[in-house]
Amino acid sequence: MNNYFCVLPFFGREFTTGNETHCCLLPRNYNIESIKTSILAGERSPFCSACWNLEDAGLVSDRNLKNSALDFYWDRDINIIESDVREGKYKTIMVKNGTSNTCNSTCVTCGSYASSAWAPLEVKLNLKPIAPKSMSYEDIDKKLNFKELVTLTLVGGEPLYEKANFYILEKLIEHDNTKCFISITTNGSVALTQRHKDLLAQFKNVHIGLSIDGVGPVFEYMRFPLKWDLLLDNLSFFRTITDNISANYTISNLNALYHHETTEWFNEQGLKYHYNPVITPRYFRPGALPANAKQKIFDKFGHTKDLEFIIGAHTEQDDKDFARALVEIQKQDGVKNISIKDYLPDFCRLIETD
Repeated sequence: MNNYFCVLPFFGREFTTGNETHCCLLPRNYNIESIKTSILAGERSPFCSACWNLEDAGLVSDRNLKNSALDFYWDRDINIIESDVREGKYKTIMVKNGTSNTCNSTCVTCGSYASSAWAPLEVKLNLKPIAPKSMSYEDIDKKLNFKELVTLTLVGGEPLYEKANFYILEKLIEHDNTKCFISITTNGSVALTQRHKDLLAQFKNVHIGLSIDGVGPVFEYMRFPLKWDLLLDNLSFFRTITDNISANYTISNLNALYHHETTEWFNEQGLKYHYNPVITPRYFRPGALPANAKQKIFDKFGHTKDLEFIIGAHTEQDDKDFARALVEIQKQDGVKNISIKDYLPDFCRLIETD
């Protein structure tokens, strides 16, 4: 296999309400034929910079993960998969499905485009929220090849609130495809009913990806109004369903200070984790911090590879974006009726001189 091969342009699709892409990390104007040509020529496509940047930093990219996943769950060596592609033998068998934006969380870096819970807050902020949206059962039947799916990732919104996702599981069972790998990305706030448990129990390979951006009060602020204790209860419950549980960790300028605390907790719990630095909104990206705040973080934890990658060298734009972040935090706290000082006191002390 060449070191530039990726299964997603050939075998993958990501469906959300009204949108379709081969990979959520690709820019909107990507050219799929150009990407395929680059891959088969053993070249890096500029459209795929999100993964290359991670790999250049010595980190695991989505390309790495998806190649390994198809190799394992299809029980077909990745070199043979690449050979098939070169012969034109490929079809959509890896699907990420975002059936709706229904959600119960108002994450700091999110909005109504991905969470219906944000809509009433955006109204208070004099913004025009995106209306709740969902994929019809008819659309689901058209887009998903239930018989031949190898991997299915359910995202949201909060996928365990969405009835259509359990319809999908029922259809897979109906088509005798319980060997399909099911991955569910959840904020950990939903206790499954007995029916849900029974459905999931019929699948041989289930993965639960918990969205956790901090420990204790940091989690509760970043994903307000979710509760840490409930997540812990659900983590215990999920462990009775599967031993394949991991964490999805989004890093912004608000929780970068708590990076070591968060990753240490993951390690204590035996949870593998995959982290994604915030790209948009730009003012919440992890590097959007004052120079002296970055230095304090480095002084405390050292110039580790993780921190070098996460917060990086300082620029003037970092100061401008940080100033905007402070304004946005104040607005959000106001409509949520909370204060960041009660949840992230160390962060507030870190930036107090700014």
